[in-house]
Amino acid sequence: MVGISIEEILNDSNSNLELELIAGEEGLKKKIVATDVNRPGLALTGYLKYFEYKRVQVFGKTEMSYIESFSLGKRKILFNKLFSYKILAIITWSQEIPNDLVKIAIKNKTIILRTSLPTNKFATRLAIYLEDKLAPSTSIHGGLLDVFGVGIMILGKSGAGKSECALELIERGHRLIADDIVDIKRTASNALIGYGAELIKHHMEIRGLGIINIKNLFGIGAIESSKKIDLVVNLEEWSATKEYDRLGLEEPTISILGIKIPQILLPIRPGRNIAVIIEVAAMNHRLKEMGYHSAEEFNKELLNWIQDSSQKTKT
Repeated sequence: MVGISIEEILNDSNSNLELELIAGEEGLKKKIVATDVNRPGLALTGYLKYFEYKRVQVFGKTEMSYIESFSLGKRKILFNKLFSYKILAIITWSQEIPNDLVKIAIKNKTIILRTSLPTNKFATRLAIYLEDKLAPSTSIHGGLLDVFGVGIMILGKSGAGKSECALELIERGHRLIADDIVDIKRTASNALIGYGAELIKHHMEIRGLGIINIKNLFGIGAIESSKKIDLVVNLEEWSATKEYDRLGLEEPTISILGIKIPQILLPIRPGRNIAVIIEVAAMNHRLKEMGYHSAEEFNKELLNWIQDSSQKTKT
């Protein structure tokens, strides 16, 4: 896990964490790699066996008032034990921070930040923020669309017609998330969320036409900022020597960031309306999620018909 520096968080205007730097500028480049935060109440009592020192330490009103109840001598002993663990950062609610805490933090190059948010609200926001920033990620060459509420990623070799297919789906009322490059993050719930690369977001390249802006051409309703990837459609040139799935009983998958996603191999050749087929694939996927598998139901009916026919022949 690469991590995110405290400096990056402070400079992120979209973080909504309302942070103010109090001390420890030398630690701004340190990286946060844990998505959880820690309320060090038990550690302040002296029990440090399972102290989660690699997490950001959040000191609320309870922790600060507990510290202030100690004598200076007792606080010095506590702080020496606490900072022997190389604490990354301390964040407190809007309140006075004891000078001895600030001094030992500076000595150990530990950042001290203050937030105007209530402690519980801040801890929740920070955990969600870190989970998003530290999620495993990758980028894949392809397109991502919302088709009937199903996140469909279209893959294929360069020139296979991915963008043209996506354009037809948009014209038919579906929404574009990304074209050419799909940035993907794996969430804590093991879902894959796809985004458009920031530089080319809402744009498409159509050979012979050039770069077009989908939002400007089709309106705000033709785009989405992100979407869960539910199904992958892989386009490939039709081969007469290759056998393709004609029943739908097989359910191949593709692994992305360790998560298996259903995959359809779709052969393309002149005369096939790929956009319509993808629409049907999206609706069929929704049926499967609702517990109805068309191919399996047909197979059951076929086996029952064969069994009935066989019994009639015997009689």
